[in-house]
Amino acid sequence: MPHLFLDTEWANDACRELVSLALVSADGAHRFYAERDPLPAVPATFVREVVYPLLERGASAMSNAAFSRALCTFLGQFEDPIVVADGALDFTMLAHALNGFGRRGGPPAPSWRPVLVTHGDVLMQVEAYFEADLESKARRHHAMVDAQALRLAWLAVTRAPATV
Repeated sequence: MPHLFLDTEWANDACRELVSLALVSADGAHRFYAERDPLPAVPATFVREVVYPLLERGASAMSNAAFSRALCTFLGQFEDPIVVADGALDFTMLAHALNGFGRRGGPPAPSWRPVLVTHGDVLMQVEAYFEADLESKARRHHAMVDAQALRLAWLAVTRAPATV
């Protein structure tokens, strides 16, 4: 079964509006990254000061419809993938984006299976990664950087082969 590593960023704890989403395959060869356009208007201070400055915008900034279509296309290339994340809200955000951000009439979302990382060794390895890689540490809270850190930590701890 293919493994994909997920991270999301959201605007605030109350509304939990998605800002950006990243998925990276176990082998690192398949990547998806997108940002909402427009961005949520009322982000938490942390998001406005830390997350928003890390965003790429440009081609990564997508309308809800384009974001959902691109995400469905990306996820649809894998047969029943296992999606690994370190927070349950990441799965909620993924499902919301796959389902068109509440819009009706889109194509059915591809199937996937969630795996929530609760293993302390993986989470400690994520922290070790950021301590060892100062460039990534400076970009922490960019969804792709965090998804990549989770991927590397998972592979280091599980000793799983990096295949799709």
